Amino acid sequence: MATVKRLLILLPLLLAGCAVVSEEECQAGLWYERGLQDGARGRGQSLVYEIAQRCQEYGARVDSEAWLRGHEEGVEQFCTPENGYYQGRRGNSYEGVCTGPTADLFMVEYRRGLADFQMQQEFRRLAQRHDDIERELYAVNAALAAADDEESRRILQFRRSALRRELSLLDMQLHRFGFLGFDFFY
Repeated sequence: MATVKRLLILLPLLLAGCAVVSEEECQAGLWYERGLQDGARGRGQSLVYEIAQRCQEYGARVDSEAWLRGHEEGVEQFCTPENGYYQGRRGNSYEGVCTGPTADLFMVEYRRGLADFQMQQEFRRLAQRHDDIERELYAVNAALAAADDEESRRILQFRRSALRRELSLLDMQLHRFGFLGFDFFY
């Protein structure tokens, strides 16, 4: 029940987006809850200074002690091995908030997730290049069929050969991902 209450309190904060803090949040003064949310998102402690500066512009004061207590609890939720993989797999940056024994486990999984993310990015890059070459090869073949002089034919045939070689190389590189057992569509 306490978890549900926290989620209901945090919902407006989660929907607030990328802004450091709104005037309404400054006036509401839910600093423990805001710290909990920021910690659970892996945000660093320096964020409280940005929040305090913004709230000062609105004439509000931040209870940084309450924010830090909430942040500490939120960081505990963030610094799990499962979340480490999740954050890395999505290519999210890490602000170094984890400490103690959980930090090592978090980082092992974060690096593993990040490696998977980078492999997925490479796979997508190769697949996009493969598609681009296939389109260009189609255009070259159409131009070759319409070419009416020998010099144009020679240039187009040379380009077609180069595209076929690159396509063959890309096929081998893309095939390698299947051997590595990566499933990039989950």
